[in-house]
Amino acid sequence: MTTKNTKPLIYKSTRGQAKELYFKDVIFEGLASDGGLYIPSIWPELDNDLISAFKTMSYQEIAFHVLKPYIDTSLTDEKLKEIIRESYMSFTNDEITPLNKIDEKEYLLELFHGPTYAFKDIAMQFISRLMDYYLTLDNKKINILGATSGDTGSAAIYGFESVKSSNVFILHPYDLISPTQRKFMTTVSSKNIINIAIKGNFDDCQNLIKEIFSDEEYKKSKQLGAINSINWARIMCQITYYFYSASRISDSEKIVFSVPTGNFGDILAGYIAKKMGLNFSKLIIGTNENNILDRTLKTGEHTIKDVISTSSPSIDIQISSNFERLIYDACKDASTVSELMTNLKNKKSYTLPTKMREYIQSYFSSDTATKKEVEETISNYFNTYKVTLDPHTAVGIACGKKQKQPEEILVTLSTAHPAKFKETVSKIISDESFVTEKVRSLDKLEEHMIIANNSSSEIKKLIDEQVA
Repeated sequence: MTTKNTKPLIYKSTRGQAKELYFKDVIFEGLASDGGLYIPSIWPELDNDLISAFKTMSYQEIAFHVLKPYIDTSLTDEKLKEIIRESYMSFTNDEITPLNKIDEKEYLLELFHGPTYAFKDIAMQFISRLMDYYLTLDNKKINILGATSGDTGSAAIYGFESVKSSNVFILHPYDLISPTQRKFMTTVSSKNIINIAIKGNFDDCQNLIKEIFSDEEYKKSKQLGAINSINWARIMCQITYYFYSASRISDSEKIVFSVPTGNFGDILAGYIAKKMGLNFSKLIIGTNENNILDRTLKTGEHTIKDVISTSSPSIDIQISSNFERLIYDACKDASTVSELMTNLKNKKSYTLPTKMREYIQSYFSSDTATKKEVEETISNYFNTYKVTLDPHTAVGIACGKKQKQPEEILVTLSTAHPAKFKETVSKIISDESFVTEKVRSLDKLEEHMIIANNSSSEIKKLIDEQVA
């Protein structure tokens, strides 16, 4: 038996007012109708013997056991295994998320071996196939809407470009992501891919998505679905690599995972892995100067400030959507979550109750890495270990080293290939040998994107024109 729970899971909203769903329906949802996020009613626990057996299993085999408890009878075991196998065929490393050992007490978990060089591929390659399976089965089509701070968009585009049952609309902040991140998206010429550059920051893009999804009538009439990390399936897929990496390290109970995070999805998956029975020490939230999560953990005050543009643009976020899922799990009270989120929307601030903050601190610590610390970390790892880091991974390492205890094993999630940030990285290390031919070739391709104002009515008009 895989888990201690055998009934199909029900998914409910963090704000308690939306209808409950089973897996097949929840994977097409972004926001719930009450503005909340869907979350399983319980966390399934894996048997300790099974977790121990992961040591001898492949990434794909571990993924099957981790994902299966979240899925209902709409997907057979055979079909799940087939989708998992196909999802990771385009990865350039057989281990999918290999561990790079720096020394006895430090590892990098490389999450960038997918087609767009970022950790988002791990979920998006799976989700595109899963959605296509369900849509084809039911003879339906979907219009997928997503916002990206740089990497989600390209991962979605590469996942869905050949999926004929979908159109994909991706919003990104105009001129606020790296040129290579942009080109991974805009050089794909499939007719079902529509790139929209918003005159604003990532939070503006994210707010547009939320506003459009909150219009229930419009959402239904246009068959809108979501692929942002507000989509439950995104988080679910990311749980696997925590189990995988821990299975490859002896003394795994001493591991601290340091995760560079903006929208809180990647690190939330680590928290869920712990709830499912994975034994490790703690999770470290790594932020750049846009450190709303670090401030929240240390003071309890969750206050939105202006977004600062940094060398790690995927963390240039003030509205950390998935933090709501953790808040719900810390109190299990939808009315408390609704009150906090209303304050955030109306007053741009809320205060975490002491009990909830103490609960969160029992799983997480946090820190902030400055631009200077990021540059020093990239330079140091290149010169000392001949390892080239992207700026987000450098944020994770810098924060992890400030937080870890001497006896602990630091595993930093390396969330993107440095070539995605070649302009920043090559300047720091005075070397361009890390830039791959795939990235060089992007510069020669034609780009396709629409520049739009920060206006939901303008975005709706673009959607209407495309799906009419």
